[in-house]
Amino acid sequence: MTRGCRWWLGLAALLLLLPLPVAEAEEAPWVVPSDAALALRDPDRFAWRLFVAINWPAREDESAPDETAPLGAPRPVVWETWALASDVYLPDGRKPPAWPDVSHRLGDERDPDERPVQQTLIRDTRPTPPGTQGHQKDEVRMNRAAFDYVRDQGLYSIDGQERRFYQRRPVAFPPDAMEIKAVWRPIPEGQKARYHWAVISDEPDGKERLYGLTSLHVMAKVLPRWLWMTFEHVDNPFRHGIHDEGWLIPSRDTVACPQAPHDCGELPAGFGLEGTVFENYRLRGTQTDFTDDYGRPVHLANSELETGFQRTASCMTCHVRSTIGPRVNAAASFEFGAGYKDHELAPPEATRLPVFRQNEDGSFESYYGVPETAWFRLPDTGVSSFDTYLQLDYVYSMMRAAFEAPPSP
Repeated sequence: MTRGCRWWLGLAALLLLLPLPVAEAEEAPWVVPSDAALALRDPDRFAWRLFVAINWPAREDESAPDETAPLGAPRPVVWETWALASDVYLPDGRKPPAWPDVSHRLGDERDPDERPVQQTLIRDTRPTPPGTQGHQKDEVRMNRAAFDYVRDQGLYSIDGQERRFYQRRPVAFPPDAMEIKAVWRPIPEGQKARYHWAVISDEPDGKERLYGLTSLHVMAKVLPRWLWMTFEHVDNPFRHGIHDEGWLIPSRDTVACPQAPHDCGELPAGFGLEGTVFENYRLRGTQTDFTDDYGRPVHLANSELETGFQRTASCMTCHVRSTIGPRVNAAASFEFGAGYKDHELAPPEATRLPVFRQNEDGSFESYYGVPETAWFRLPDTGVSSFDTYLQLDYVYSMMRAAFEAPPSP
């Protein structure tokens, strides 16, 4: 045996005598995961860990999990203590109050708008709310990291977003920013054991009703283009509201369904969901890129948030069109006076890319696949001018912003 071989054998024997390293303990289930490598490598597992963490019962005095409470306790959860979009984008475009004044939205505090958010974006008229009694609640919330960024960067008003456009400064949320869209529906008392629920006061008639959470869509900036994940209640494919439709694209969950095509619709084990109301929720899928390895567009849809265009829905491609451009006054391009057609005077409006494209038959489609450079070009005037919309880092809630009120004379 050579000296080199004896040296290696001696080293191997020494290593066998050393104590084995202690495996790093997994984070507590109420801790929001932040591992970008996990989010990219195993997004479905990351999604379920995040789902558990943000659905952990919240402390009553702050926006934090109550480590002493069990998952599924009939109480408001962490994401319900985040800031509502209506608390961030105020009607007169003024700066919202600091986080402690807006974050404690427990139980009955919800956005008063009962219109389905996505349906509102594609229609000029107010759509009839779906739901068994016409009382569906949609809400958008953001965690403190997202809220502080919008507030500190002055993005809570159209004016602030336009200033960013003219400065040509990119919008980039911090890695711990998150935003959710939730859908609630009235449920009977006997269904409380199957839903995360809340008693919510209805704006039209002021009555308090029992609501169950039916959908939860989450976007997390743990990845540069965000990680997109959407969850639905198992009852959703079987609802009978006027806007309801089944699950038109299959779910995909590689954790619960490790065998391809990953659409078994089962509950994943190992997350503590069994025996809680959250065992009735399913991951419909996650998204980390515009296309798959074959160049095919990645689709991800929530049947309640993307009603009417599920088959074309793609979170990333849709949200990449969240933009702001220069303020435009269409009427100003016409000459007024005798001999000219009358054109109604109007103040200028913010310019943004449309969210949807309309087909000849009147139906709407979502954008999907790889974004096209031409989408973001402003109309070419042939002279030196601003030529590109500013992307708002995929955050569509910024469309809720209003113009700043003019100063008092």
